[in-house]
Amino acid sequence: MKVLTPLRATILMAVTAVSLTGCQLTSSELPAISDSGTKNSGHVVWHDLITPNLAQSQTFYGSVFGWQFQAVNDSYTLASLDGKLIAGMAELDNKQNASHWLSLISSKDIAAVSEKTIKAGGKVLVSSTEIKGRGTIAVLEDPQGAVFSLINTVNGDPETHQTDNGWIWQEVWSDNPEQSKAFYQSLGNYSAQNKPLNNGNYSYLALNGTPAIGFVKKPDAEIGNTWVNYIKVADVDATLLKVTAAGGIVLMAPNDKVRSGSVAIIRDPAGAGIVIQEQM
Repeated sequence: MKVLTPLRATILMAVTAVSLTGCQLTSSELPAISDSGTKNSGHVVWHDLITPNLAQSQTFYGSVFGWQFQAVNDSYTLASLDGKLIAGMAELDNKQNASHWLSLISSKDIAAVSEKTIKAGGKVLVSSTEIKGRGTIAVLEDPQGAVFSLINTVNGDPETHQTDNGWIWQEVWSDNPEQSKAFYQSLGNYSAQNKPLNNGNYSYLALNGTPAIGFVKKPDAEIGNTWVNYIKVADVDATLLKVTAAGGIVLMAPNDKVRSGSVAIIRDPAGAGIVIQEQM
């Protein structure tokens, strides 16, 4: 699946960009991402886009998915969908011009998870840092090189709403999905699950019966091990027309052999890759 090869450079450069994100996001106070008062520990509850061109990224995601934006400061913007916060976007001035979506997992004990990650052979790229108004974050690299983040929110985690043009799922693509699954399972009270999919078994972790993280053998050896985030769309073909019109690139078009043609892989104009899918 060489169509995915352009993701490789973005992913590799994004590791450098992500390691600098702590300075970018913690340089000033940030607003809370929710006032729910409840925590959804172990689940991905937030996404931040690291981009070298904030204005370009807003134009793309607004045109394709109808997101609205509110600037927090010169380098950080909040994105909303139907009046609900959905993501953040941080402009990072870097020579590589790398762009990457960062998945943030809710955690009540960032120090413990960071320690487990180091013992397992992973790295702490940005150590536990308090952000006034939002909570505490850390950026980690798992033992196979996939970058993710932890967040312990001040006022609770956002509620999950699987609506069109919003986040629906996340996976870790790696050389060895079973090793990846074992690592993330060690970080929390996850149960390992499998379900039939495309004449095979799809592997994922669940918390209290709710799916949390999927694991996939990366389709191309040249792709770095990475987290991949999904956005739900009503019509994948219609969305791809918007993607190309807004300056994005289709890395994998719908294929009947891949989830019945309901899924496509795209790259935004700044290089961040995401998956769009009609249903899960």
